[in-house]
Amino acid sequence: MVDNELKDAKGFNADLGYRGKVKNFLQFDISGYYLQYNNRVGTVTVSGTPSYRLITNVGSSTSKGLETYVEFNPWRAFTKNTKADIIVFGSYSYTDARYSSDHKDAATKGKKVENAPQNIFRGGITAGYKTFLLTTQLSYVGETFSDANNTLTPTANGNNGLIPSYTVTDITATYKFSKGVNIKAGVNNLTDARYFTRRAGGYPGPGALPADGRTFFISLGAKL
Repeated sequence: MVDNELKDAKGFNADLGYRGKVKNFLQFDISGYYLQYNNRVGTVTVSGTPSYRLITNVGSSTSKGLETYVEFNPWRAFTKNTKADIIVFGSYSYTDARYSSDHKDAATKGKKVENAPQNIFRGGITAGYKTFLLTTQLSYVGETFSDANNTLTPTANGNNGLIPSYTVTDITATYKFSKGVNIKAGVNNLTDARYFTRRAGGYPGPGALPADGRTFFISLGAKL
């Protein structure tokens, strides 16, 4: 349900960062940010028989955090062999997003902003030899809530409740036959993890929307 008195949201943001590299074997990027969001549009769970989700101006929220990325190539750092390559990479973001005021239908002050995981990490290794390239990546996303009043126990219809953390591993391999022709294959969600990333009140819900299980793909590319 949408609030008939919905108002425009306003706010501001600021960020500061530093990016650099060391020769040809190390790159890094680090930044911090601050976001003030007034009259934030969000979702609250209104108790009743039955309870329902209300899209409304949940209140003001403040988000602050850190985003980092590093990429290190030990092969280039310690050897002079140009036929092979190894890259270790990783990114990490920390977000503290909370409401600073209450909503008329819910005690939201101090609660976490919905769909805003506190911790996200993605990292992996890329290894190559001549025309063959193999990449393995692990992705971790921390738990979050689906509504502004941070409903912990899922409701019977699955619309509201905690969205648990999850970890997914992907593998991709590429082989170049020539400068313009290559074949790529891989496996997404190698461990066949069961997880979901959001809860929907309408289409295609209601309820938790499951993510894909283990999938395979293969593609042939040509540049003419």
